[in-house]
Amino acid sequence: MESVLGLTQELISHEKQLALSIALMLSQNEALKEGYLKNDRKQLYTTLQSEIPKIKQYLQIENLEVQLHTKDAKAYVRSWDFDDFGDDLSTFRKGITLLQQTKTPLVAIELGKRLNIKALCPIFDKNEFIGSLEIIISFDEVAQKLSAKKINFVILMDKALLEIGEWMKELEQVDGYVIVSNSCPTGCVNSFISIVSTPIMQQGFARSNGALFGFTPLFDIEAKQVGYIGIWFGESLLKESLLLRASLAPRAAPLHVKTLEPARESSTTREVLIR
Repeated sequence: MESVLGLTQELISHEKQLALSIALMLSQNEALKEGYLKNDRKQLYTTLQSEIPKIKQYLQIENLEVQLHTKDAKAYVRSWDFDDFGDDLSTFRKGITLLQQTKTPLVAIELGKRLNIKALCPIFDKNEFIGSLEIIISFDEVAQKLSAKKINFVILMDKALLEIGEWMKELEQVDGYVIVSNSCPTGCVNSFISIVSTPIMQQGFARSNGALFGFTPLFDIEAKQVGYIGIWFGESLLKESLLLRASLAPRAAPLHVKTLEPARESSTTREVLIR
């Protein structure tokens, strides 16, 4: 269980690094910079609608959103809603406040109107700070990878945080937590809900009806606990533990890069001289 929880955290870290890489790349887009300089929200929105499908296709990801901010930390353009803008994000977004102070890219699990992975990057034109962008990736990408290995995944957020995360108020709740993301159908979730309690999550492990459950704390950008990561799977998967460990590990090589090596006969004797 500790092994699978560790690999789950590695997958989350992989998604965070992916989000940061996309943010760094997109912050150099000349069409976006031009839209900022012209104060043209329509051009910025059109550019995002053009670039996002390319990124999704190339990186083979389904869940990706982009938000652009003004240099004074107001919502400028949202890829999912052109008409929603102007909010002062500095009042509740710690990441954007930190970016304003440091002008340095960052990535973290952060609470906004939703709890998800957010990568933030400043946008410069000739060394002048003109705004910033954020890449938003939900936990669904992690859930899909685990689900393919017969592992169920859930993010539980402390219910007290709904005051900020207003877009999550309609989500299912259990024992003072909100189920932000999950990878299985209703019947599956019901079996999970039946064993969930704060003491069990603090303990980190449970076993019930032929299934194993594991929990580990989830921390935000300020290293404050905001909830728990939960996983569970059938005990039959224990027989596949070695295969499970190998198949869950994030790719070590860059995406879409094939390593080519010269062909050689396996029986060829090779001598290596070490000086």
